[in-house]
Amino acid sequence: MSNSLSFLVILVISLVMGIVLNFTMFLCTIVNSALTTTIVGVLKGVGSTTLGFVVLGGVEVHALNVTGLVVNTAGGVWYSYAKYQQKMSKPPKQVSDVEAHHK
Repeated sequence: MSNSLSFLVILVISLVMGIVLNFTMFLCTIVNSALTTTIVGVLKGVGSTTLGFVVLGGVEVHALNVTGLVVNTAGGVWYSYAKYQQKMSKPPKQVSDVEAHHK
């Protein structure tokens, strides 16, 4: 295959995968809580970066790359934990009689 055709094939595959990933994140947000979506987003980022290292090659794994992945993961976990603690500290929502009747 020529270089320009290879480039176009990889471009189209990248576009399709980007659309699929964004759509699945959208579905995850609809079906699950924001906390779950946050955790899935962090896992997606780590997974896609690691997969990129393995599949695409050409990128040497350096301490700086691994540190970036660790910081990204730790930040996502910390944010998720903080949001979970915030959610657990809120008092449960009281449902009025009118709301309960409509359900």
